[in-house]
Amino acid sequence: MADPPSTPIGTPMDRNAPLKIFEQPLNERIRACLRLDNLFSRIDHHLHSSSQNDTLCTMLLLLEAADVLSRIDIKRELIKELERQQARLMSVPDSPSVDREKLNALLDQQTGLIKSLHAYHAQPGVHLKNHELLNAVRQRASIPGALCEFDIPGLHYWLGRPADERREDVDAWLAPFADIRQANELVIDLIRNSVGTMSVIAEAGFLQQSIESASPYQLLRVMIDDNTVAYPEISAGKHRFTVRFMTLDRDNGRPRQVHEDIQFRLALCRL
Repeated sequence: MADPPSTPIGTPMDRNAPLKIFEQPLNERIRACLRLDNLFSRIDHHLHSSSQNDTLCTMLLLLEAADVLSRIDIKRELIKELERQQARLMSVPDSPSVDREKLNALLDQQTGLIKSLHAYHAQPGVHLKNHELLNAVRQRASIPGALCEFDIPGLHYWLGRPADERREDVDAWLAPFADIRQANELVIDLIRNSVGTMSVIAEAGFLQQSIESASPYQLLRVMIDDNTVAYPEISAGKHRFTVRFMTLDRDNGRPRQVHEDIQFRLALCRL
């Protein structure tokens, strides 16, 4: 990868300011992992509330997660990635900077998750497909406005049940995803923290850099100050990536490229 500019251009980043993080997966396995991570994070958000609307959102997100899982053999992909990461970690040489106790605990965690995933013989999410109410919601959810009381009265009866009862049902629907979710979070966390960040400049809102084709990069992360009035559009191939900073016209939602220099932090992650 080309060396970043050594001299900052424009206003330096405030290291104490909150950062917005934008991520671009560099292969299909990590793309699926990030989508699942996003869905489960949103489920957690709605689980904090006992309102009927939040419970309905949780239900819809669970169905969406099941759909993602049905399109890719995520269990197999997670096993492959866990085994690959474990092999890399086992080859870490002994040095004073390596905490062997933490490393061994991490290796044990990976081994346990690999065994749990191998032992799970059903297709992840199949338990939701065997639930009649959830199937009715899945069928109607793609139709705009089709979750009214007269569309699925059983749904609104269930939403009217006590919050504790609804939460018990939701927890039962979530339980079979536990190992998949834990493995997914571990895989992504290790990749995200596999490298440090570098400070770079998108001159006139644009940056293009080469990628070492022999290096199995998995994730590109762009971090900008929270007060930056722009967002990155990221595209990446086997040999290079580009970051183009855009802003939105608030009236029509049309994006346009900014032409100011943008300083940000970049991480090309691989493990």
